[in-house]
Order: sequence, then C-alpha cells, then structure tokens
Amino acid sequence: MGFFEQFFAWLTGQLSTYVSTNTAKVASAIEPAAVTLGTVYVMIWGYLCLTGRIQEPIWEGVKRIVVVALILGSGLRLWTYNDLAVDTFTRGPDQLAAAVLGSSTTISVVDQIWFDGNLIAEQLLSKASILNSNFAYYLAGFLVYFLVELTVVVTAFLLALSKVALALILALGPIFIVLLFFDATKRFFEAWIAQLANYALITVLATLAAALLLSVLRSYTTNAAALGGAITIAESARVCVASALVFLVMRQVTSIAAGLASGISLSSFNAISSLMRWGMGSARRTTYEFGRGVLDGLKHEPGSRWDSLRRLAGNRVGTGAANTWNRIGGARRGGTVIPREQVMPNPSRLR
Repeated sequence: MGFFEQFFAWLTGQLSTYVSTNTAKVASAIEPAAVTLGTVYVMIWGYLCLTGRIQEPIWEGVKRIVVVALILGSGLRLWTYNDLAVDTFTRGPDQLAAAVLGSSTTISVVDQIWFDGNLIAEQLLSKASILNSNFAYYLAGFLVYFLVELTVVVTAFLLALSKVALALILALGPIFIVLLFFDATKRFFEAWIAQLANYALITVLATLAAALLLSVLRSYTTNAAALGGAITIAESARVCVASALVFLVMRQVTSIAAGLASGISLSSFNAISSLMRWGMGSARRTTYEFGRGVLDGLKHEPGSRWDSLRRLAGNRVGTGAANTWNRIGGARRGGTVIPREQVMPNPSRLR
C-alpha cells in the first residue's frame, strides 16, 4: 500500500468517526428546539381542524403523524441516517467512479505515478555529472521531481478537500431535517441537499478526470521508467509536459462541478496560484541578481559583503568566464610586445 492509499484510508476513517460522533452531538443539542417545532406543527393542525379548514381530518391527521414521526426519528434518533445519507454521499461517488472506470480506486493510480516519477528522476540524476557534458540531466531530474509531485499533490488535495467538505455538511444534517416541518423552512433542506450533490459531483468528476488524465501520465512514466539507464532528456520532457497538462486540467474540475450542480466551487484560497506566483517571482529575482553578478564578474568587479548570495554566485561565474577567455587569447589582443631587456636591462652588461 502506497503513501496516498494509507493517507486516504486514515482520512476516511477519521471522517467517518467525525460524522457519526458530531451528528449525534448535533441531534442531541437541537432536541429541545425540534420537539418545540413538532409541538407547534401539531398545534397548527389542531387549530385548522377546529376552524374547519381541513376537509379530511382523519386522513390529514394520519399524514401529519407520519411526518412528525419521520422527521423526529430521522433528525433526532438518526433512523437510517448513516445508512442512507452518509453512505450515499461518502461511498457512493467512489463506487460510481470505480464502476465507470472498472478499477478499484484512483488513489492507487496516484501512488503508482508518484513511484514512477521518482524512479525517472533518480535515473536522470544518476546519469548527471558536473565534470562532463551531462549537467543537463540534473535540471531534467529536478524538473521531473517538481512537476510529477505537483500534479500528484494537487489531485490528492482536490479529492481530500471534497471529502472533508462532505463530512462537514453531513455532520449538520439533523438541523436541516428538522426544518422540514414548515413550508417556509423547507428551502434550507433543499439547499443542504443541493450542496451535498455539488460536493459529491466534485468527487465523481475529480475521480474520473484524475483516472483518465493520470492514466495518460502513467503511460508516459511507465515507458520512461522502463528505459532504465538508457533514459534520455526527451523522455523526461514528455513526462514533464504531460504532468503540466494534467495539473492545468485538474484545476478546472471544481468549476465544472459547480456549474453542473449550480453550487459553489470549492476553493483552495488561491494557495496553488500564490505558490506559482511566488515561484515565478523567486525565479525572476534569482535570474536578475545572478545576471548582474555575471556582468560584474566579466568586468572584474569584486563582490561586496552586502551583495546577495545569488549575485555573488553570478560574480564567481562571470569572473571564471572572463579568466578563461583571457587565457584562451583575450589578453593578447592589441598593443605591442616589448622585450624584457628594454624594460629591465641586464645589470651585468652595464659594467
């Protein structure tokens, strides 16, 4: 069992315990208010009977007694709540996606891609060397590490976030069930059902999209990992491009699900976008500082203690490049070569 399978097994167990425990607490907390609402509901029925506004009092009375029993039993005593509501919206999306895909779970695919991506990166790094022309394998290996793990983490984050949202909404279920007594408050129950359907649909779409796209990525990673020591940078480039495409598509899953269910899209509070902006900003600042250091080194300007490490590193590179160029032939250009005897005459000849 891989890391993500263990994590989601632990998360599912924790969320199941959370839903069952907090649902019972919520039902116990709202019991006085629910009984009061039921009493008001019966009193309104009695008032309508006394004023003659009910044409079939016996049938209407039986129907209202059944409604009171079902609402109080489901909202306070949780009759079949865990079997119907909880299991339907927590296990149903995964089972539906598994039936469509014909596989067990998507998490196993995520683990396999993570393993293959790490294997590809290790193979690339093993071929890299600073002393010869294989330095590019370092960049390719670290890029595979970054993109594959970013795609895997975003997919797992999306699935985990939808499961947590479902658990939070299901824990508040007794409150919305009790609101079924009156027509004016039934809309809250309908909104609760709509939100459950929205997040369940997010789970289904995320699972289907992840399985489809990750299977494409897995084919690339499997082929690249099978090459072993014969892996090339071109194979790693294919893996990186596939990982980037999967990452961009997975970011659109929540908006698609919200549009279908007319709900609110899950938000990560711009964590991914902020991380990408921070990474691009850091790369831009590093490139700028390193470039300034290279120019200073080419001009043989010494680094200052107040310069950043990035500028000092660029200064070292620029100084080394300038010295290499001077040794090759840069210092021989221009001027006239003067013999040493004209500058420093031999003392023995002066006697």
